[in-house]
Amino acid sequence: MIKKTTILIVIGICLVCFFLISYQSKRAISFNKFDVSPLISPLQYLKNFFVELYSFREENKKLKQQLYQMILEQKSYYELIQENRKLKELLNLKEKKKEVVTIAKVIRTGSNRFLKTLWIDKGSEDGIKTDMPAITLNGLAGKVISTSPHFSEILLLTDTNFSVAVRVERTRSEGIVSGTGTNMCILKYIPVEEDIMVGDRLITSGTDGIFPEGIKVGVVKKIEKKKGFFQNIDVVPYQSDLTIEEVAIIKSLI
Repeated sequence: MIKKTTILIVIGICLVCFFLISYQSKRAISFNKFDVSPLISPLQYLKNFFVELYSFREENKKLKQQLYQMILEQKSYYELIQENRKLKELLNLKEKKKEVVTIAKVIRTGSNRFLKTLWIDKGSEDGIKTDMPAITLNGLAGKVISTSPHFSEILLLTDTNFSVAVRVERTRSEGIVSGTGTNMCILKYIPVEEDIMVGDRLITSGTDGIFPEGIKVGVVKKIEKKKGFFQNIDVVPYQSDLTIEEVAIIKSLI
């Protein structure tokens, strides 16, 4: 709402500037004995300032869109090697689809004390739907759990109700990362015999049908091997809940 009001004010000021400049031009003959340039120059400067400001904002928006697109498309060298091996085994390949993103601003935190959520300034009228992934420049942030025409609620990666299928980048082992309600996550369903090390990077595996493959999730922080089938593994997310100001919603594939 504040953003729309600011835009209307800027447009109003620009219209006033154009009117005054036009009016001064028409009255130039009547006031030919007076030098009106000191009046017109500041108005012209003001008009140019707002025109350039709008241009910069539009350019910044386009650059951010391109940056998020590049992040989605980039993969580590090891990931590319693995993908290349798979492609060589296939004879009939379809063109790889690209993710379409919408950038949104975080407007407030969720009011439900039992959920770790954020609200963004994009909703169903912007094409946002439930279960769409939310990412930042650092990595996975969460997913959409509810929408209204102009706003959406994001469930954060660290919430206890959140889970995502992941892959260990180094070993290709797969498991599930779940939130703990704190600033940490846990990696589940990794057998005790699997080779997991502190510092291993985790990325989305794409096998859950919600999150595209290759998005950064977190780094292994602590490992405990106790009696049982699976290891206890703590994970530090790439994206901290406390520093999220903007997200990109992955809307669809083209």
